[in-house]
Amino acid sequence: MKVRTEISDVAENEIIIRCSERNERIEELEELIKRLTVSTKREIVLYSSGAEYFIPLSEILYFESSNGKIYAHTSRAVYTSELKLFELEESLPPSFIRISKSAIANVDLIVSLRKEAVGNGQINFKNSEKMTYFSRSYYKALRNKIQKMRLG
Repeated sequence: MKVRTEISDVAENEIIIRCSERNERIEELEELIKRLTVSTKREIVLYSSGAEYFIPLSEILYFESSNGKIYAHTSRAVYTSELKLFELEESLPPSFIRISKSAIANVDLIVSLRKEAVGNGQINFKNSEKMTYFSRSYYKALRNKIQKMRLG
């Protein structure tokens, strides 16, 4: 494998991976590059009781859609977002993954998964009493993402 850096006049940095085939190792490399290039101090604008808050994404346990609103859960509070769930999914860093039609979770903060025999499973988070549910159709992708990101 060759690694080469070129200096260019383009305004935005670009990383190009040239390969003979797209395989699991290439996908892992892409995921790692995305994680390293997304700022860990990135914040999101959320709302509570008429106030605007700037919350680091690293503190968000999960986002959920309920009664036409999007809620962002941290270990201490619940906020609302003006963004729709699909807009969040497109803009969030790779540490977030869709876990059901109505929720997105932060993989970095998941401490356990409890898969039920039928239906949904339960997600518990680090340093929090909060929990949420994942749909069984999202379980395999969720588990694979946790393994890739946290277990190598």
